[in-house]
Amino acid sequence: MSADHDRLRSSLRDLADVVEPTDMYDRAVHRSRRIGRREATVGTGAAVLVLGVLASGLWQIPQHKQADVPVAARPQSSAAARPSSVAAPPLRSAKPTRTSASATVPARQRDQGGRPTKKPRPAKPQSRALSDMTGHVFYAERDSRPDVVRMSPDDGAHEVVLRDAPSSVGISPDGNRVAYVSDGTLLISEAGGEPEQVLAGVVAADQAPVWSPGGDRLLIDATELDSAPGILDVETGTVTPLPAGLAAGQHFRWSGDGTTLVYATSYCGLKLTEGDADTSTSVPVLGATQTRDNPDGLAACKPTSVDVTGRRVTVPLQTTGENTTGTDTADTIVDTSTGQLEDLPVRGSVVGAVFDAEGNLLVRTDEDGRRVLSLFGPDNTLKVQATEPESVRDLDLLAYTR
Repeated sequence: MSADHDRLRSSLRDLADVVEPTDMYDRAVHRSRRIGRREATVGTGAAVLVLGVLASGLWQIPQHKQADVPVAARPQSSAAARPSSVAAPPLRSAKPTRTSASATVPARQRDQGGRPTKKPRPAKPQSRALSDMTGHVFYAERDSRPDVVRMSPDDGAHEVVLRDAPSSVGISPDGNRVAYVSDGTLLISEAGGEPEQVLAGVVAADQAPVWSPGGDRLLIDATELDSAPGILDVETGTVTPLPAGLAAGQHFRWSGDGTTLVYATSYCGLKLTEGDADTSTSVPVLGATQTRDNPDGLAACKPTSVDVTGRRVTVPLQTTGENTTGTDTADTIVDTSTGQLEDLPVRGSVVGAVFDAEGNLLVRTDEDGRRVLSLFGPDNTLKVQATEPESVRDLDLLAYTR
């Protein structure tokens, strides 16, 4: 057996001389890569198959309609509960259904550079006769103590209804009464008649007397409310403070249906509140200080009138930081839901705009020195467009009434 063992050991030594070490790591890597290539090939084939099925229309994804989301009734400022009143009827809390009154008057769209796009084509009026305007137009002189003038569309004649107005004035919805403040006393006069003293301790710097749509109440700023805004019942003389959450607001205006209040903030933004709410909703864009939110630096320090639903408001358009002196005449219509500016289908530059209590919009334009009055109905139909009488050319548009 020794000879056999010797021969076996000799054979094993010869075999060991020809065998080379094997790197198992490299083999494992190569195998893994082969498997990966096979899986990628299979995945690609499956994706091609799925795309083919989709293209053939065999795979159908069910379509679901998104539920309509109601528009916030309050131009982006919220509303809250009203504090106990001094004793006067509260604002009506009924919330109207907001249909877009501006459906036929597109809001001003802007390109990426912030520039307004092309204005809409001028509308064709139903009438070009001034006498077809059914209400009265009020103007005020450009003076520190202006005369207030009422113009009758019937013949274009005008009359002074208040001389040397000592404060901002409020014209009643029927056009027959003028409210104003003199030496801290609220006075009301029948147009052209003797004034009646109504309430002492009233100021008008941040809140002109503003009539409710029904003509039975006035928004005022009273010292008995610590110089905060409140509502005066004209018949009883009772004053009700606005909710505490609205105390810092100024230049309040009622919507035509009486359910919404639009007002300005100290930083020249706009807010809205409904019913007897204590909170409000902010109108987007206007007054915002961040460039990303307000690239054009737009501001609205004094709302002057509101449409029926509170969806649109007239304002003297300004820029943030601009002095508000002498800017009581509105020249812009703002959508309170979006903060966008409306381009009206009229020629020339808008130099005055005001809603009446029923939602009609009177627009005053200047085109190469020619003044034109355009009356739009609540549905934005251009009812009348007529040349304005020269006799009121140098006056500012103040109000349009029934």
